[in-house]
Amino acid sequence: MDLAFTEEQDLLRGTIREVLQKYSSPEIVRELEDTDPGYRLDLWEELGRQGLLGLTIDEADGGSGMTQLEQVILYEEFGRALTSSPHLVSCVLGARLAPREWLPAVASGEEIVSVAWLEPDGGEGLDGVTLESSGGTLTGEKTRVPFATAATKLLVLARDGLFSVNPAHTERTQLKVMGSDAEFLVRFDGTAAGPVADDAWARFDDAMIDTLIAVAAFAVGGAERAHEMAVEYAKERVQFGRAIGSFQGLAHPLAETATEIQGAKVLVYEAAWARENGRQARTLAAMAKMYACDVFKRTTKVGQQVFGGIGFIRDLDMQLYFRRAKQLEVSWWGPRVLEEIVAAAELDGPAPFLTADYGAPPTS
Repeated sequence: MDLAFTEEQDLLRGTIREVLQKYSSPEIVRELEDTDPGYRLDLWEELGRQGLLGLTIDEADGGSGMTQLEQVILYEEFGRALTSSPHLVSCVLGARLAPREWLPAVASGEEIVSVAWLEPDGGEGLDGVTLESSGGTLTGEKTRVPFATAATKLLVLARDGLFSVNPAHTERTQLKVMGSDAEFLVRFDGTAAGPVADDAWARFDDAMIDTLIAVAAFAVGGAERAHEMAVEYAKERVQFGRAIGSFQGLAHPLAETATEIQGAKVLVYEAAWARENGRQARTLAAMAKMYACDVFKRTTKVGQQVFGGIGFIRDLDMQLYFRRAKQLEVSWWGPRVLEEIVAAAELDGPAPFLTADYGAPPTS
């Protein structure tokens, strides 16, 4: 199995990293914490110029027409830099849910789409959606809506369909979350809503496959950078006349996280390949998101142990990765939902998802 990227893909990674070094440095990440709208407009414009907002949108719809693997590259670099932008909700999830006529403006960055599905008293699944339309309007609340004040269009999941709402006609209140990113409580009070689709949850469930793969790639990139910082410090910090990395109490955990990061990366690539090639990728995407986020969290925990008490100082970068790792684990479907997806594929199908019969591709 060849996991090497092509020369063009390597060039793409280099371009993205160069852009993010300028527009998403650790200093900029700090400046954006708990702010509204929570991202830099100059970065958004640069992503548009580079064709990265419409990366996997078809060329016929104004996008770049690239593959899931290129999107993985983009999100690994987003994770390394902890980039804050509406890209995930607008250009990945939103682009999969939006009417086709919206796509050219989404790909150019002219329109920013946000998606509202979670409710304050509901869970992450279909049972948690209780909002219903009435006479072409919506009344109720959605919570943890990403970049709601930046959005020019809002897609809302209700019990009776997917609806389009003008965000300016809603009340939006910023929430305080561990990752300090831009999430909002959105209130609808007889807000006009246009129907987009009747099969809202089926469309959302399918669009989440792409979203989970992107989030998993972000987690892998973040874990890699956190691991690099820990290794660098373990080589530099001297205690008792030796670099602290020479002590087994730190060397062995660092070796374990290096192994786990590589395993998570391969799982993400497999999920992206399956999705791109028309295989059933839902279970792989759930596995990738669940495992990569867990590895990200544990890698930053080891990083904090390497740095010791100073690792929690806000002036150091490790705490940025530590907080975002925990936030990411419970966002975009948390472990409980993902475990249910994997368990259903393993236990409820005609054959287990993991099987010794490699002659046929997985069916879940």
